[in-house]
Amino acid sequence: MKLNLRSIDLNLLPVFAAIMEAGQLSRAADQLGMSQPAISAALQRLRHTLGDELFVRTHQGMEPTPRARELHDLLSPQLNALRDALDPGNRFDPATSQRHFRIISVDYFEMVVLPPLLARIRQQAPDVQLEIVPSGDTMADDLHKARADLAVDAFIADDDRLQRDILLEEELVVVARQGHPILKGKCGKAQFLQAEHVVLPDRNRRLPLDQILNAPGWQRRTGARVSQFASMLAAAAGSDMIATAPRRLATQYAGALNLQVLPFPVPVPPVPIYLLWPPAQDQDVAHQWLREQLSATIQAL
Repeated sequence: MKLNLRSIDLNLLPVFAAIMEAGQLSRAADQLGMSQPAISAALQRLRHTLGDELFVRTHQGMEPTPRARELHDLLSPQLNALRDALDPGNRFDPATSQRHFRIISVDYFEMVVLPPLLARIRQQAPDVQLEIVPSGDTMADDLHKARADLAVDAFIADDDRLQRDILLEEELVVVARQGHPILKGKCGKAQFLQAEHVVLPDRNRRLPLDQILNAPGWQRRTGARVSQFASMLAAAAGSDMIATAPRRLATQYAGALNLQVLPFPVPVPPVPIYLLWPPAQDQDVAHQWLREQLSATIQAL
């Protein structure tokens, strides 16, 4: 028997969407202008109506159940379309919006893309907030559970349901401190293999560079392993170790860190940097605006 829609308070659906997007009852209450007891009561009514717990409280916040994730994927586009249809004037106005966007990425994004992106956004949206959260193995899950809006990474999440686009392509270069005893304005294969390297963690996925480094005769000497690009550049600047880094990152900070930026010893295919987002947000006007700002920022780099 079909569910009678008259038995459902449709006012509960925006509450459900806000909890999914915020991940916390208090934050969802702030977004909707409700008290926390009121939003807790609304959640209890929705649980009773749908016969599912919907969210489980954890140390990280409200964890959606599989039924909640399924509902969010189905309802989010319809709720956005309903808002637009009923009040086109409130679709999304950057000048007045206080939207909070979460972007998953590594510190490459924070160091290269974020500064000009913030400058561009502030010209249009003085109250929009961006939050960058670390990239990890839960990227796809975080996007699907609405714990983040977008992801920027060189590695594609193993989930064909995610929308994706190539944001930019990066050339890889070698960096070393000025006055390096081995790399003196050039870096051939012999110098590359002779020097010690500071490297990033292995994320169990392969980039074009890995095909070269895993070939016979290309085993580099790893002297240090760090967690971030910033630490990698700093280690190369303060020691005789060298590093392989994206060109935009290396050239942007070479002057401040007194680094040489040298071509890689052999040609390496460019590394695509992907923009990923959940299908439920594909038609969201605010998300479309943010993706447009990202694209325009990259074109100006």
